[in-house]
Amino acid sequence: MSKISRDSVSIHESYLLAGPSLLWFGVFLLIPLGVISYYSVLTYSSFSVQHTLTLEPWINVATSATIREVFLETLLTGAVVTLLTLVFGYPLAYYLRFYTSQNGGIILLLFLIIPFWTSGVIRTLGWIPVLGKEGVINQVLLLVGIIDQPLSWLLFSPVSQILGYLQNYVVFMAAPIYIALTQVDEGLLDASETLRGGPVATFRNVTWPLSLPGVVIGSIFVFVLSIGNFAVPQFLSGGSSTISTLIYTTVNQGLDYPAAAALSLTLLVVIFGIVYLSLRRVDITELARG
Repeated sequence: MSKISRDSVSIHESYLLAGPSLLWFGVFLLIPLGVISYYSVLTYSSFSVQHTLTLEPWINVATSATIREVFLETLLTGAVVTLLTLVFGYPLAYYLRFYTSQNGGIILLLFLIIPFWTSGVIRTLGWIPVLGKEGVINQVLLLVGIIDQPLSWLLFSPVSQILGYLQNYVVFMAAPIYIALTQVDEGLLDASETLRGGPVATFRNVTWPLSLPGVVIGSIFVFVLSIGNFAVPQFLSGGSSTISTLIYTTVNQGLDYPAAAALSLTLLVVIFGIVYLSLRRVDITELARG
């Protein structure tokens, strides 16, 4: 009887512990998704939304060539940003893991988070006085005589857009990789050296495979954040359109909430699909098991 009573108490405690999280999940995720889903099947007419059900917003998303092009450009941008942050983030994580102490690596990683104490819009706009025609880089190059006139392609171009993304998301790539590298057994590295495996062979056969869970987590972070980012394409791209800016334009210029809702849900489905396929390839629970 006492065992049954203890089990009953344990079940009640589990419900109490899970209750706040489930409530938060329902109020701030499921209900907003339900509202967006409802708006995605409403009728839009002359800057107003009529509560008449229709599939026109979804048909437009599926058949519009412009929307397909914007989706492809957005996904391509996300892939390029993810690859570049991996190129810069992996060596950073590798250095913090193998060339600094554990406390030193954590402290240096925390320094990368300091810029996030300010608004993302401010961090993005901060590139304008650096890359602009009257900016720091052009003024220095003119001063030393390397160029005769300011470089116009530094700002409002793919260069400024990529720099904006890198500044925001390198830390999201480096941190999971660093965590994965901290769990690499140094005995395996020593064994590889004992078997006359050079640094390249050791990295290819030992370090890289064991760090893949961190790479996948970092790639998911960066890809999802970059394709949903609004500030960078809006202020640094020079007119390049992504799904986030298209959703903003749809609402801001025409108050077409059904079309914006359908675009948002489509982007959400695409993100879920990509994340699912990524997690099918690599078991990220290896990080939790340590």
